[in-house]
Amino acid sequence: MKLHILSKSGLTVLAAAVASTASASDLRINGFASFYYGNVLDNKEIPGELYRGYGETGNFQYDTQFGLQFASDLGDGLTATAQLTAEGRSGYDAELSWAFLKYQISDEWSVKMGRQRVPFFLYSDFQKVGYAYSWVTPPPEVYNLGGLENTDGVMFEHLTDLGDFTSRLNFLFGTTSQTTNFGETDLDIDNENQVGLFWDLTYDALTFHLTYTVSELTISAYNDVGNGIGQTLAAINPALALTDDELDLLTVDEDEVTYLGAGLSGDWGTWVAAAEYASIMIDDSPTSSDRQAWYVFTGYRWDAYTLGLTYANYSSLNNDDTIDVLTDKNIEATMNAAAAGATNDVSAAGIEQLVGAIPDIYRAGEESSAVTVSLRYDYHPAAALKFEYTQDDVTQKPEDGTGEREFSPALVRVGVDLMF
Repeated sequence: MKLHILSKSGLTVLAAAVASTASASDLRINGFASFYYGNVLDNKEIPGELYRGYGETGNFQYDTQFGLQFASDLGDGLTATAQLTAEGRSGYDAELSWAFLKYQISDEWSVKMGRQRVPFFLYSDFQKVGYAYSWVTPPPEVYNLGGLENTDGVMFEHLTDLGDFTSRLNFLFGTTSQTTNFGETDLDIDNENQVGLFWDLTYDALTFHLTYTVSELTISAYNDVGNGIGQTLAAINPALALTDDELDLLTVDEDEVTYLGAGLSGDWGTWVAAAEYASIMIDDSPTSSDRQAWYVFTGYRWDAYTLGLTYANYSSLNNDDTIDVLTDKNIEATMNAAAAGATNDVSAAGIEQLVGAIPDIYRAGEESSAVTVSLRYDYHPAAALKFEYTQDDVTQKPEDGTGEREFSPALVRVGVDLMF
């Protein structure tokens, strides 16, 4: 089976789906679903007992999902699209992930307004549709943006031929407000004033993708901890009060974020390959100020089978300036001493909670390199059975005097992707 990444309208590619049409409004309903079981082979190799949502006991929930897309042609170049998804990792709560109007201005220009997918990646248009690619999920080292994949805004698209090439150029203006799950914590994230440029250039079997965006990021949980630390230090001793620059290094409050990405894919029938690179730079970030990730993938097809090999690398190091603030102010030891001497149990508990959050958000530097072997079997025209084995090497860099920690988790996932 040959899969292409040529979604010129920016909508999800559902080539094998069965459409249901309502005559009055030309309403089309397409669906997709994934059902997966995952199991980590040795949870002793996992910090926090979970790796990519799975533990040693395994579960059928994390990568299982169900989606419906509704599209209606309203005539005269105007269409309306909505997409509902329910994911096991979110407790199967239904979410309106897309809801936008598209207007075809001319043969080459169109505009979309509303909630829509940001085309960060090669596979963005069908990132949730597991049937459209060989993996169980695209490499999370690159594709995990913590809920910022969608935006509310306007996107202009220019689609044209440049000689033998097909050019698809998108300009985006949008804002995202999202509550995403991080471990056992819900994080409220605001990504405002996002401006983006996205370019796909296709020639025969090759597709080149380029992404550039800038935005202003606010994460409330970081601000709660950072401001709490600042207030506590000032109460302990006014001489310990944080300066504005030091507080900026402990909070994420309208920090400028720059995202750069590039990708290249090729599909020659028997052989398929892809590679992507992503860099996220955050001004005055309390965590990594420069996160980088990349992967390379190659696959071989024969009959109904596709065998794939992926190598992915991820680096998100601690911000040295933030570590210097923690060290120079001796923040953890000072606050622990204050908690021990507090006469109010509530105050002591609050200080201890702030100190307990420091390793997870300020000393969370990490590097990883993962090898994934995947096997896909297209046993039905609208369904595929997949098996995937991932071996990861993770190095955590807490920079708290305890030294680096290394883990080598192995994850097995098996399941079915389908379209209807």
